[in-house]
Amino acid sequence: MKKFILISYLFIVACYHNSGNYGKSLQPWIGQSEERLLQSWGTPQNVFYVTGSEKIFTYTQFSTHKHDFEAYPNEVYYPAIAVPNFGFPSQPAYTTFYCKTSFTIQDNIITNYSFNGDGCV
Repeated sequence: MKKFILISYLFIVACYHNSGNYGKSLQPWIGQSEERLLQSWGTPQNVFYVTGSEKIFTYTQFSTHKHDFEAYPNEVYYPAIAVPNFGFPSQPAYTTFYCKTSFTIQDNIITNYSFNGDGCV
């Protein structure tokens, strides 16, 4: 049980550390123009108009990672919800991560950002 708690703690710390770095990478966008954001990030997946001069651009990114059971033989494979499985899969297993990043734009200038997801690194 102690090992599980330690592993869970390390996972949470690693996620927090990575998302902290992601937030730091977004900080320089504050004060930049909407045009520069569009040039760099492209067309947003969603645009939400708050007022006539304020809007929110949202970008969602997905990434897929393959579990390499041969390279990490002690890795746990536990698809408890999908299919009962008491061994390692014969086919490679993949996990999809996402990151949703939103920028608040007031009078064509970025004033704020937010993000969530397990792929914000």
